[in-house]
Amino acid sequence: MSWLVAVVRRLWRELLGFGAVGVVGYISDAIVINLLYHHVPSVLASAIAVSVSTLVAYVGNRFWTFRHRERRETGAEFGLFVLVSAGGFLITVFCVWFTQHVIGADSRLAINLAQLGAGQVLGTLFRFWACHRYVFPETVGSVPVQRAPVEESTVTPR
Repeated sequence: MSWLVAVVRRLWRELLGFGAVGVVGYISDAIVINLLYHHVPSVLASAIAVSVSTLVAYVGNRFWTFRHRERRETGAEFGLFVLVSAGGFLITVFCVWFTQHVIGADSRLAINLAQLGAGQVLGTLFRFWACHRYVFPETVGSVPVQRAPVEESTVTPR
């Protein structure tokens, strides 16, 4: 448990920033999916809503949450962000698909719970980990921080 406290102490500002940006993305997601609910199929509405919130999140995270991190060439950085967001996107849309096609629930409440409850929570956990690790990595000097390789045991088998 002490490792968790150490991680939170080291990352608390980024966690708060990521959370604040996430709230803005979440609100944009909720607005878009509810505006589209009766106009397009639920999974398509989910895909459009997640796409809009992804753009909102990139701008917020690049220019606020991770503003102190070294920048890459914008196209490469945005490409990585889109790739990471695609993982979160698939997690969120899968939750809507599962709710609609496996559970058989297609009410506005069920779709909102799938999208804004389970999907966004699981997708956000994945995105924070991947953004922190790959998209906006910590740097020492100008070299990204990498974990040291695990050395093989010096114990010889008998």
